[in-house]
Amino acid sequence: MRRATLTAALVFGTLAWPMLSSPLSSQELEPRQAKPERMVGAWVLTDNDNVPFNLILRADGTSLTVIGKRHPDLGPPSRMTRNQLLEEGRWSIWGNGIRSDYPDGWTDTIQIGPSGAEQWSWKPGSSLEGVPSNHGKAVRLNTPAMTWVGAYKLEPAQKETPPYLAVLTSSGLAFNTIDKVADGSWSMRRTGEVLIEWTSGWRTLIQSDHSTLGPVEELSVKQWAPGVSIDAPPSAIRSGRRL
Repeated sequence: MRRATLTAALVFGTLAWPMLSSPLSSQELEPRQAKPERMVGAWVLTDNDNVPFNLILRADGTSLTVIGKRHPDLGPPSRMTRNQLLEEGRWSIWGNGIRSDYPDGWTDTIQIGPSGAEQWSWKPGSSLEGVPSNHGKAVRLNTPAMTWVGAYKLEPAQKETPPYLAVLTSSGLAFNTIDKVADGSWSMRRTGEVLIEWTSGWRTLIQSDHSTLGPVEELSVKQWAPGVSIDAPPSAIRSGRRL
């Protein structure tokens, strides 16, 4: 997946950090080792166009990047694909931080230094001892609402339609693979549920008793059709799970 596909910022404001002039070599990274439990969670990194995306590190060693773009960008509207919204990989301790590797050849790293957490990322075919393809601050997400950042497989209101993918980004933007205009916004209610308001007019309420970043097998998913009040009974009650 090309990191340059994301056009909706995942954090407020524009991030513009300078390129790293001299990345650490593997020999320099060896002496200090980060503790895995300190790295688990959700982070904000930047792609090679200096646009933010979310990286989720799970305790089981799997990783997930959540991206998206406000739609439409160019040409006629079309549904978004899974590859436009997320990428799955694996992470491990690397130096004083972590590295996350993906099937397409990209590598993201987070290193903890005197000035805080920093990101170095290398595009496919690049040496990790060379200058990274992009570099910037790595920001950890710590608020309760940010535990919802991630990807979800949800059953739609129409029973004959297969489950669709929905992603929630740290900016409060949401994207899916079911609507022709596939974006929206999300917020966490005081009672802990997440309400997604899609540009298409549909509303989705996700409820869970879990607060971890790992996959959750069962979620309650309520759907309201366009024009139906959120105070009225839902148009459909379905299920879903976290990826």
